[in-house]
Amino acid sequence: MSFCGTEVIRDRHDRPIYTKTEGQQRLVDAIYSNDIIFVNGPSGTGKTALATWVGIAGIDDGLYERLVLTRPVVTGGEELGFLPGGLDEKVAPYMQPLYDAISLIKGRREKPEDAIKKMPVLTEKEKRAKKKYKKNAEEVFSNGDFYSKVQVCPLAFIRGSTLAKSFIVCDEFQNTTVAQMKMMLTRLGKDSKMIICGDPNQTDLPANVFSGFVHAQKLLKGVPRVGFVSLGVDDIVRHKLIKEIILRYEVPGYKPNTSIDEADFCKVPSHTWERDQEGYDFENDVEDEDDGVCKSCGGTGYDEDGEICKFCKGTGEEPID
Repeated sequence: MSFCGTEVIRDRHDRPIYTKTEGQQRLVDAIYSNDIIFVNGPSGTGKTALATWVGIAGIDDGLYERLVLTRPVVTGGEELGFLPGGLDEKVAPYMQPLYDAISLIKGRREKPEDAIKKMPVLTEKEKRAKKKYKKNAEEVFSNGDFYSKVQVCPLAFIRGSTLAKSFIVCDEFQNTTVAQMKMMLTRLGKDSKMIICGDPNQTDLPANVFSGFVHAQKLLKGVPRVGFVSLGVDDIVRHKLIKEIILRYEVPGYKPNTSIDEADFCKVPSHTWERDQEGYDFENDVEDEDDGVCKSCGGTGYDEDGEICKFCKGTGEEPID
């Protein structure tokens, strides 16, 4: 019997999303009970998505004013300045996984490639303007849409910021230096929470550069309100084959698993998370028949291309014949 923990949030179809492994449950519990949380885990364990969803729930409950998403943008020797386009266009490819996690809950208001470019970027100009407007800054910079509360901030541009009443998700932080990690940790402001995700086995840092992600966990062990969670291959929920791939790459002498059954890949997904990943057709789900939600758009009011749903005319409600 598969593990099913506590409800984290409801998706855009109003279906509950639960923690799916014991490791994921430990992560959610650690987020609720600490201010800074380090999360170690391989690809596919859902560490970044879960952190983002807990942050969205916190914003919906009024605990935080904004969701701050940041990642190192220096990988494989390519620096941000060499990429084409403006700052938002440079950042967009790095932030796509985070945007996908948000869109599962809030839906896409327009085409993904356009929407992510319009997510606000925390710039020096915005900082000066917020300082000038002070109390009415939220009114100046918010248009009432959830995405107006999301700030995409490249790590290189976050220096000097104080992130108060914010839920901060730091992704791919195994690629930070010790100095970068110190700078990020000291951005934490009042009533804020910071989740730092990474996988030391996937670092892109030069061989002679020590990971700030690993260093910080050793340095801060035992500090109150700082939590540490490690996810393993048993917490992988992205695809059944990822566990086998990671074990073969990273565990010397690993004995290949011959018990994988082709039938395991043919079952109808039972969980919201699985359904979205596998392209499940919600229109054929009998649980939706009498909930009053438009079957075409799932209640978002928009179709897959970001256009107003032609069936419910953008209301999200099931049309009355």
